[in-house]
Amino acid sequence: KNTTDQAHAIVKARWGNTSRHYFNDNSSTKTVVSTAYSSEHSLLVVGFSTGLFGLYELPSVSNIHTLSLSHSTIGTVSINPSADWLAFGCPKTQQLLIWEWRSETYILKQSGHAYGMRCVSYSPDGIVVATGGEDGTVKLWNSQSGFCYVTLPKSHTAAVTAVEFANPTVVLSASLDGTVRAHDLHRYRNF
Repeated sequence: KNTTDQAHAIVKARWGNTSRHYFNDNSSTKTVVSTAYSSEHSLLVVGFSTGLFGLYELPSVSNIHTLSLSHSTIGTVSINPSADWLAFGCPKTQQLLIWEWRSETYILKQSGHAYGMRCVSYSPDGIVVATGGEDGTVKLWNSQSGFCYVTLPKSHTAAVTAVEFANPTVVLSASLDGTVRAHDLHRYRNF
């Protein structure tokens, strides 16, 4: 089948809900702000407005961990490829946090973006973490050493809303300035 036939089959299929799960603890102030899902490991990470995050196993939606990282919103979350480490960006505290959930330890806790972090993504090998900030910059972090080793030049003129690795040597970023940029991680420039 070609891609068009597959797309038509999906659209014409009959869809339904098998179950619903709510993240509600009778608190009107706790809302879901960010999520990340690892289909390979059936894990869902949910960041809340209260600074809490939850790690859930799917499809049962069993709670594996719930932890308070701060008193401010968890704006972005990401799961590394092996699903061992979880990355969190907290805009108000301007922090990148990486947490190893099996041992329940912090791997990294660093500040970096001038006005807060909006998005985070792991490289395919899980070693590099790309972050995008309110300041329009894209930063690359070594998740093992904990250091920001480069702020990519000429990133954006407005807040970065998305970062994603196209492959291990190219990171894509999108911004409120209306641009999408591709960054070469060998030469540290746009192309």
